[in-house]
Order: sequence, then C-alpha cells, then structure tokens
Amino acid sequence: MKNLLFLTLPLLFASCLSPSTSPEPHYYQLQSKPDLGTSKKEFAIPYLIVGPVAVSPYLDRPQIVLRENEHQIKYLSNERWAEPLTVNISTVVASNLRQHFDTTDISPGAPTLAINKEENRVLILINRLDVDVDGNAYLDVQWGIVFPNPDKESIPHEGIYQTKITQDTMLDRVTALNDLIAEFSADLAKSIAEEM
Repeated sequence: MKNLLFLTLPLLFASCLSPSTSPEPHYYQLQSKPDLGTSKKEFAIPYLIVGPVAVSPYLDRPQIVLRENEHQIKYLSNERWAEPLTVNISTVVASNLRQHFDTTDISPGAPTLAINKEENRVLILINRLDVDVDGNAYLDVQWGIVFPNPDKESIPHEGIYQTKITQDTMLDRVTALNDLIAEFSADLAKSIAEEM
C-alpha cells in the first residue's frame, strides 16, 4: 500500500505542475474612427470633458457579452475587453469628437476623477452594448451635456443603434460595436454643435 502511495504522489504533483489546457483569453479594445468628417462649425467653448461614462451592471466586467435571447445573456470567458468599457468608451468618443471638431479641447474623463463644476461635461449612460446570436449588434445610450452655468439646462438624449455583422467572428462583433459607438459619436457631435 505504501509503495502504491509513493508511486501515485509524483504523478499527482506532475499533473499539478503541467501547463494549463484552458485556452488563452483574447483581448479587444474599441478604437476611434477617423472617417467621422470634420465640422464646419468652429469649436468655441473653453473645454469639454467626455465622461464620466456609466454602463449597465451587466456590462461592468471584462468578459464580452453574447445575447442568447431577449432575457438571457452569456459571458464569453475567453473573449475580454482590454480595459474597463467606461474608460475605453470615454477615450474613443473624446477622440472621435476631437477629430470631428478639429480641436484638442476635448478630453476623456475617467469616472474616478473629481468632477470640476466649471467644466462643460458630457455624461453618458450605456444601457446596452452587445451582439446577439443572430449577429445583430445593439447600442442603447443616453447622454446629456452639463454646463457650468446653472441657468443653462441640460437636454437629455437617447439613441438606439443597430447593425448586422457579416461574419460571425469575435473581431466582427467588436468591429460592429465599434461602428455603433462611432454613429453615436456623430449624433453627440450634432448635439454639441446645437447646444453649445
């Protein structure tokens, strides 16, 4: 019996030390779109902060979401965002707006930063950002511009954006979501041009 124990212990330790067989995770990041076009309107405000951005709790994790049906989602454990969506979206939208207005006076604002009441600020809430099993990509977003002047009212906006992916790969899903963020950025740019 002791001999059997001595023979099985090294095998047990060897199995613990062997490399993991689970696949390596893949990481994705949204990127700014250089083809939003440039506004003919001069950007005439002192400074604009994009953020904080808030996301629905189901999105507040690194795993990318696949919507299986109206009420069920699945977290893809090996397909992950490279950084928190709140930070990534703020950075991408700010970059899209800088390019659109041809200015450097627009900056992303991380949710952990203190809010200075003397800055113009875009607040964003992402209610939905996912792709379903049929290849439909969705973005449901609310936003408003907050002004340092308390007499100037913020106008709430909501946009629902949708597109269909052409191939069912993770890169195509992320690219579709990226395109929806770009569409939203274009609508946000119109809001800024009208309200500021």
